[in-house]
Order: sequence, then C-alpha cells, then structure tokens
Amino acid sequence: MKNSQTRSSFKKFVASCLRVKENMLILSAVSVMLAGCAGPAINPHARSTFLNSHDLVNMTDQMAASIASDPIITKITARHPMVIVLTPLKNDTNELIPRDQGDTFLHRVRVLLTAHQSLRRHFEFVLNPATFNRLQKQEGISTAQLGPRAGRVLPQYALQATFYADTKVAPKYRSDYYLCTFFLTNIHSGRIIWEGSYETKKAVHGGFLY
Repeated sequence: MKNSQTRSSFKKFVASCLRVKENMLILSAVSVMLAGCAGPAINPHARSTFLNSHDLVNMTDQMAASIASDPIITKITARHPMVIVLTPLKNDTNELIPRDQGDTFLHRVRVLLTAHQSLRRHFEFVLNPATFNRLQKQEGISTAQLGPRAGRVLPQYALQATFYADTKVAPKYRSDYYLCTFFLTNIHSGRIIWEGSYETKKAVHGGFLY
C-alpha cells in the first residue's frame, strides 16, 4: 500500500513538472510572436539612458515566465483560476513615463498569461473597479440598474509594479541603473505571494548626451 501511494505521489509530481514545462514553452512561443511587433515603449531615441522596447520585451518575458512557474501560484491555480486586477505603474525614477506607456509593461504580462488557452484557465484578469464604474456611467447605466454586487467578478489578487532608478549626471556623462519590481498581492490579506525584478544599467557619453 505504501509503495502504491509513493508511486502515485511521484506520478503527480512528474505531471506537475510537465505542466510547468509546457507553460514555459507556451510563454516562450507567445513572447517571440509579441517581440516581432514591439515598437518603442518609452523613448524613440536609442542612444539614451531611458528604458526601451528591448527592456519591455525582456522584462515582461521574465515576469510572465516566473509567475507561470512559481510553485505557490501553481498550487493556487491547480484549484481555481486566479482573478487578477492590474494597478497603475508606480514610477520612482527620474524619467517621465506617461501613464499609458507605463501601463504597457503590466499589460504585456497580462497578454502573455492569457494568450494561450491552457494558461487562460489559470489566470483571469478583470478591470480595476474605478475603471469599471466609469465605463458603466459612460454607458448610462445607473446604480439601480446594476443590481446587487454579488454578480460582479471581483479581483482576488493585484499585479503591481514599481520602477526605481539611481541616476548619475556629469557635464558629458549620464548613467541610469534601473530596478523594476513586479509583485502579486493577495487583496484580502495584503500578503505578497510572488515578486520578481528586472535590473539594467544604461550610460551615454559626450555627443550622445542630451
């Protein structure tokens, strides 16, 4: 009986590993397709210290792959899908990042996690409640027409990102070290269940500095 239970546990472990490997392969394929159509994300000038489309692709590929293969998240999504809301990017760098461009970093993670059916069963994304209410008002839907809130799919987790930078400037030199952090938080408990980061350093000299 004990040997039978051991074999059963081993089979479940192998199956779990295969699912993780499959998700990683799917994310790799999706990221290749998205990379082919990625344009400038933050600044169109290649010779600057600003984050660019290369950072966007590399960063979000890493974050999506890390989320999909994380043991805690895999355990949660084996029972039910994770319902996630995106929160606006928090920018603590010296670089001006417009809201819509900053949110591209979070939305590309969302696209990677929902682009394939096998991943879509594990991750569901919903609108931010403030955005949801604004859209309903735009459509002329009153509070009375909405009925009870019980019918609305409410988020259980929040995907957030904060970008930091250490900037050094001289008459003919500028460098920026970026630390871009992403984290998934359980909305009810406030507990961070996953966190990932992307680091890069950029520098320009002389005539390229502006």
